[in-house]
Order: sequence, then structure tokens, then C-alpha cells
Amino acid sequence: MPTLHGSSEVIVTLEDSPGGTARTITPYLREIGGVGVKLITQQTNPFGSTSKANTPTGITETPDIDFGGFFDTTADSGIKAVFTITASDSAVNSVGRELVVTLATGTTFTIHVHLTEFMIYPKGDALTEFKAKVVQMGAGAWS
Repeated sequence: MPTLHGSSEVIVTLEDSPGGTARTITPYLREIGGVGVKLITQQTNPFGSTSKANTPTGITETPDIDFGGFFDTTADSGIKAVFTITASDSAVNSVGRELVVTLATGTTFTIHVHLTEFMIYPKGDALTEFKAKVVQMGAGAWS
């Protein structure tokens, strides 16, 4: 029988500003997009081929990572403090933010990202929610 894991075993940290303090945001998250590395290939089948062929380009990427959950204004560590886009985020020479996602097995994905979106969604007769998005700055890696 395989060993299965759930969300209670995940730890997510993100710097609260470019080059800032790493904050654990796990308690505020209800969803996170997939994390990992994707190989970029180019279709290379010539005329007359009867099947598709792809060749690696030597480039990898990490798709955009989306976050969502309940909006929280806890000073220094809540969602508002961590996901607010600052002047340092939008600077041409931004150093980005380090994102670390640790899974149940101790497997860790680390990547430098740019925070590109932070939206707050007030809801009638429900808790206020947020959504945020980061894009890769450099290569992500598993350890």
C-alpha cells in the first residue's frame, strides 16, 4: 500500500518583501497551485511524419503558482502583510522573493519568484477571501 499524504503535512513560506523575512503562510492558505519543474520541448516532427515528435530545448520552467484562502490582516505575518505588492516588488532590479514549499516527505521545492497579483474578494454573508499569484524569477529546484 502506498504512503499517502495530505495538506496538514505541507509547510509554505514566502518572504514578506523582496529579500525580506520568510513568513510561514500555511495557516492562511486553502489552496496552492502545483509546484514543480516543467521541461520545455519543441515539436520537431518533419513533413511526412505520422506521429508527433518533441525535442528538449534545454530550458525548464515553473508554471505560475496561484494561492488562495481567507484574507487575514495579522500584523507582520498575515496575508495582507505578506502578499501586499511593494515598490521593491515592482522595481526593475527587484531581487524577488524566496518561496519554499515543504511536503510531507520532507521533499522541498525552493524558487525565487516575483509577486504579480494580490486580490481581495469581499463576499456577502461569507468570509473575505484572497487570491495571489507568483511567477518564476529563476529556476526552481527540488531538494
